Amino acid sequence: MSKLRTLLVDDEPLARDLLRSIATEIDDIEIIGECKNGREAIDSAMSLAPDLIFLDIMMPKVNGFEVVKALQSDTMPMVIFATAYNQYAIDAFDMHAVDYLLKPFDLERIEWQCSAL
Repeated sequence: MSKLRTLLVDDEPLARDLLRSIATEIDDIEIIGECKNGREAIDSAMSLAPDLIFLDIMMPKVNGFEVVKALQSDTMPMVIFATAYNQYAIDAFDMHAVDYLLKPFDLERIEWQCSAL
C-alpha cells in the first residue's frame, strides 16, 4: 500500500509540531508539507496534490471551511479537521470530512483513521 501524501495545516506552531510528531509515527503517512494559514493551505494543496489534509478550522483570514470550499474539485483530498472546537463537527461532516479530531490529538485515533483510509 502506498503512503498517504499528507499536508498539515494549523496556525499554531505547537499544534503543528504535535501533529507532525504523531503523524511521523504512522507508517501510512508521508508528510509532504506544512502550512500556517489557510492561504498557504490552498496554494500547497493545489501544487502538491495531497491525498489527505489535517486541517485546523479557526485560522485568521481564511479558515478551514473556506480552504475546503476553495479546493472543491474532482481531485479533492480527504480532510481530517483537527481543531480545539467541538461545535463545528456537524459542519465538518457536511463538508464530507473523513474525521474530526479535537485537540489534544490522540495517536491511536489518528492511526486507526489513517489505516481505514
